[in-house]
Amino acid sequence: MKTTLLYIALVMTTTRSLAAGFVTPDPTDSGSNAVSGNTVLGDNNTSTGMSLTLANFKGVLTDQVVDISWATMMESGVAYFAIQRSLDGINFQDIDSVASEMKISTHDYELNYNYEDAHPLIGTSYYRVKVVGKNGYTTESPVVLVLNSQIEGTKIYPTLIQNNMVYVESDKDLKSAKMEFFDLSGKKLSETNWVSLVGKQSIQISRSGILPTGTYVARLTANGQNVKTQLVMVQSH
Repeated sequence: MKTTLLYIALVMTTTRSLAAGFVTPDPTDSGSNAVSGNTVLGDNNTSTGMSLTLANFKGVLTDQVVDISWATMMESGVAYFAIQRSLDGINFQDIDSVASEMKISTHDYELNYNYEDAHPLIGTSYYRVKVVGKNGYTTESPVVLVLNSQIEGTKIYPTLIQNNMVYVESDKDLKSAKMEFFDLSGKKLSETNWVSLVGKQSIQISRSGILPTGTYVARLTANGQNVKTQLVMVQSH
């Protein structure tokens, strides 16, 4: 299984909220896409009531699940971490949150966190963590890029059909997959659903039997995102 990984850690100290931005990998690091160091977030003088050092922030795509993980050191005054996702790397939306593990009884120097996005976007997406302090102060981590190239390696065939049957084949595990067929007026002819679609599957275009000669639209989605839309030609006997 191909795994897409972008590891980011950045040396930065700030006494105010960090602006969202990308971290450029070290050009001398061939192939690892890594930047060494840590990110200091919050105020070392504790005027904000929150401070921590964030390290090992990364996003990994495996089996159509994105695992976001990070570590904090000397964490203080943090209420929770908001997991944010974006299509363009500029406009981010909260998709979930992870509570701080630092309690009164916790004396660990380093705390490790992770979050699994079981419904990642198809294509390129961006993730970051917004750190929210107990007093409302917020700051953001650097941004990681994750490429979920589901479209590659997925095909619908044949394009010229004589027996009302087509095949969909994917070398990836597509979660909550759905295949729909429409005529050119937009009328839905059939819908087939899978909890998990991987490998080769056969589907009938119409449940009612042989279709008239013409052009039809096949649309495959996964997790509510479009994977592939394709025209197919039906040639009646």
